Amino acid sequence: MNKNPSHDEPNDIEDILNFVPLQERIPNMKLSDSLIINTLMTNSEDMIYFKDQNSKFILNNRAHAHWFGLTNPSDLIGKCDGDFYPKDFADKLYHAEQEIMRTGVPVINKMEKAMYARGPFLALSSSKYPLYDLDGKIMGTWGISRDMTKLVMAEEEVAKVNAKLKSLAMTDDLTKLFNQRHFYDSLEKMINLFSRKKKKGLSADFSLIILDIDLFKTINDTYGHVIGDTALRYVGGLIMAHSRMSDTAFRYGGDEFSLILQDTDLTAGTDLAERLRRIVEQNPLLIDEKKIDLTISLGVVCFEGETSTGELVQKADAKLYQAKNEGRNRVC
Repeated sequence: MNKNPSHDEPNDIEDILNFVPLQERIPNMKLSDSLIINTLMTNSEDMIYFKDQNSKFILNNRAHAHWFGLTNPSDLIGKCDGDFYPKDFADKLYHAEQEIMRTGVPVINKMEKAMYARGPFLALSSSKYPLYDLDGKIMGTWGISRDMTKLVMAEEEVAKVNAKLKSLAMTDDLTKLFNQRHFYDSLEKMINLFSRKKKKGLSADFSLIILDIDLFKTINDTYGHVIGDTALRYVGGLIMAHSRMSDTAFRYGGDEFSLILQDTDLTAGTDLAERLRRIVEQNPLLIDEKKIDLTISLGVVCFEGETSTGELVQKADAKLYQAKNEGRNRVC
């Protein structure tokens, strides 16, 4: 680009480097040190503060004073974070500043979260630096903080909504158990995990239970679908209440449920299935003083190196059908 001496503004990098300082081009404008400091300490919306070696304030801008509910920044002089923040948060700030003075290494854009002494949750993005005296010795710290509370709260609210949506996508509306899609995802991950364990020669067992409510169609035909839905919720609740923390329960579809039992061999899986069978049998559904007897049939298999979810589910289904054919209300 050709330089044009008549232009008032620089045209390229060379012009910028050789650009006449603004105060020399405009004689009436003087950017003195005091004017710069006064501008920052009066007009900046970011909080600016200087501290001595004991982390007590020696200079603060107006925004920082307003943050603490004060009008005059000089009211902060001699005070420390402990005069305004909860002790645990103030102690963290103090130790971080002492470390800056010890090492001379600044901390840049650190997110600080706490509960404000005179209000709710706060979040600050802060950069803090060592403060040097004229001899080059560290005499304290100085920093700039920006209020990020609204942004952080909005981000956390979005995260909560996303987590809820994710949970809804994995959950059966009626029983609140995990749904069939999540069942297949979880089973595939379990197969991959335990396949790797077996290849390493590790003892690696997990079991799968598939069960359904005996004669569920009869319940629907006799009492109606509303009672049928109640029965599904009831059995789902019993399964959740009486399975182990390490087990994962699913509504597999219709009146069928499934459980993935991590680190569980066939014997232990069969024992759990039998316990669930007895619990359902011994706890009939009570509706308006009407007792509805419920039973379940269960098929149990243990992972034996199957390479697909379909293969393992088919084996468990076969066990379930066996239990049905042998008279229901039993474990096979």
